[in-house]
Parts: sequence; structure tokens; C-alpha cells
Amino acid sequence: MIPIPYRKVLLIDDDPVQIAILSAYFSALRVPHILTAENSLRALDLLAESDGDIDLIVSDLQMPQMDGLEFLRHLKGRQFTGRLAIMSGVKSDILEHAGRLAKLQGLNLIGKLGKPVSKAGLDRLFLADPLESGTGKDAQPGDRQRLQHGAISRESLLQAISEGRIVPYFQPKIDTKTRTIYGAEALARWLDREGNVIHTPDRFIPVAEQSGLIVTLTESLLAKGLEAIVGFRRLNPALHFAFNLTPSMMRNLKLPDRICAMLRQAGLPANSVGFEITEDAALDPDARTLEVLSRLRIHDFELAIDDFGTGHANIANLRNFPYTELKIDSSFVLSATRDSFSLQTIKSAVGLARELGMSVVAEGVEDHATWDLVRGFGIERVQGFLFGRAMDAGRFAAFIEQCRTGVKTAA
Repeated sequence: MIPIPYRKVLLIDDDPVQIAILSAYFSALRVPHILTAENSLRALDLLAESDGDIDLIVSDLQMPQMDGLEFLRHLKGRQFTGRLAIMSGVKSDILEHAGRLAKLQGLNLIGKLGKPVSKAGLDRLFLADPLESGTGKDAQPGDRQRLQHGAISRESLLQAISEGRIVPYFQPKIDTKTRTIYGAEALARWLDREGNVIHTPDRFIPVAEQSGLIVTLTESLLAKGLEAIVGFRRLNPALHFAFNLTPSMMRNLKLPDRICAMLRQAGLPANSVGFEITEDAALDPDARTLEVLSRLRIHDFELAIDDFGTGHANIANLRNFPYTELKIDSSFVLSATRDSFSLQTIKSAVGLARELGMSVVAEGVEDHATWDLVRGFGIERVQGFLFGRAMDAGRFAAFIEQCRTGVKTAA
């Protein structure tokens, strides 16, 4: 059995039978603390009493007094950072929309369950590799036993940064025409003192934003990433690498100069590095933001709009800012071979990118059918488990060496 990373679970449902089934299920998984609530108001009380140490909430959508969708809004207001699963007997399209709402609220949704729940359905959700859900999906499978939950303080984050324990991992990007490595996206990982991954970005980036440490964290990651890239480009000088920038940093007028100075110090050309603007907040279409992005483009850095099709990553963003690349969110790519809406979203995104002269990256390519589909659309690059997960610098260097003549699939 896969080790369960949850220490405290909160189950919310007004049906006592469903509560009994879920409680028995998590008890069998040896979760130490199982809390139950018959409605959302009681759940909010339990959340407050638990002082931020609830790892997982499993919530019904149809409940008296406060429905599950309103409860999601309150979770956002409470800055809940644990994992969330939603369930309901409503039509599947409503459940899908509820899932999208949870993600728009910035919640760490790991899955959706139809009712009545079944053991097979619960197993698929809770016994799958936990890192393959939400924003931690690109981490190493072997790290799942070590992931830690609970509140992260500003002090612990600052200490981890100063000790060099937040490091870049690299997920390969594959050129669809040549089936060779195009480069990689650098993804932050928080390590313990033994070098094991204990936190993924969904856990600590919000803390960095709220505590004023996002610039410190980003510069530390960029410095470590550039150092590694120097070595990678000795193995393959054509490789290109991307780093994530949050929207809040786009108002920092010193950012372009600081980035240019760091690349000069590393001896790397600007066209070897690009930046992906994450979608956790809307970019302000003001003079400061436009100046920062335009200056990055003037210095020859590529700019990608990340997670297109979700949240703030939308057409208005494309119109207002000088992006060069469009990344289609994995939620559409993963389901494109079986869901017509996702398929049409990808088709529309590719058409829009072509009109604007932008390249396209598809995230979430996990099987050969999806690989064939994105190639059929003429999408230039892909990321996904079919070719490689995020890996530390040493493993990525070995990956480059192993794939000199072309990338092999993992499936």
C-alpha cells in the first residue's frame, strides 16, 4: 500500500451513511485523526480549532445551511493550504464546474468523486501517487512518503532559503518534430537536510508572496538554476530553460536589470532562458507591468503565458502583454482524447496562438494517444510523464546524456 501522507482528515457530509463509509475507509488507511462535520458551518469551526494542521478535506457539495460551493469561498478566505476532494451526486458537468471553481479559488484540489462513493473510486483518488494531483504532480514518485503538511511559517521559509534547501528541479520539454530535448522548466522543491523533497510549490509560494519573501526566493532559485544550466549547456548548447515568475513580481521595475546581471555573471545568453508567468493572480494592465515585460522581451527573453484556459490566463492577458509562447493547461490536455470540450479548447488555443505568432506547449502528455493528438495539432513542444518527471540537476544531466539520439517514452 502506498503510504498515506495525511495525519488529519476532515470529512463533511450531511448523510451519516456517507460519513460512516468515509470514516471507515480512512481508518483502514490508518489515518491518525479523522474529524467529521454534518455541515459546512461545523466544518469551519473544526478548521479554526485545528489551527491549520488539517491535511485533507473531503466535502460534499449539496448540504444545508451552507452549500459546498460557498464553503470553497470560505476555505479561500481561511487560506487553507491542505488538499481538497469534492464529492456529490449532482450531474457530472456540475461537478466539473465545481472543480474549476476550486482551482480558481487557489485551492489544492486533488480530485472529484461521484456519489454514492465506491471503494474503487476512493482508491483511485487517495491511493494514487499524491504528487500526481494538483501542482505537485511533477515531483518524484519516491518523494511521496516525505511530503509534509501543516502550516509553513515565514521564519521556516526564510531559514530554508538561507540554507539553500529550496532548489530547482527540471522537467523536460520535448520538441514534437524532432523528438529531442528542447530544454526544461525549472520547478521549485523544498528539501530537508538529508536532501529529500518535503514541500512542493503549492505549499510555500503563497507563503512567500504573503510574507514578502517572493523576490528573495525567486532570486535564490534563479541563481541555483543558472549555475546548473551552465553545466547542462556544456552537454547540449542548444537547450532552453524556463523559470516561473509570479504576477506580483511584474511590478518590480528592477527585475529586468537584476535578471540580466545574473545571466551575465553566469555567462549565459538571454535567449537560453525564458520566463513563464503563473496564473495565481491577474496581471495588472498598467504601465509598470507592461514596462517590465516589454524590457524582458527587449533583452531577448522569451515570455510564456502559463496554464492558458484557466483562471487569469486568458485572452485579455494575451492582448495586453508581449508573450511569445502559450502553454495549454494540463487539465485540458489530460482529458483531450475523451472530452470534446477539452479538445475544442486545445484547438482554439492553437488557432489563437497561430494568429498571434506564438509557439505552443502542451502540458500533461502522459500517454501515446495524447502525444499523437498534440502532434496532429502541430503543437511544437510538450511536457509530461510520458517523457519525464521533474528531476534534480544530477538526474537531468544524466537524462540529457541518455537522450542524445532522441527521447524514449516512459510508457
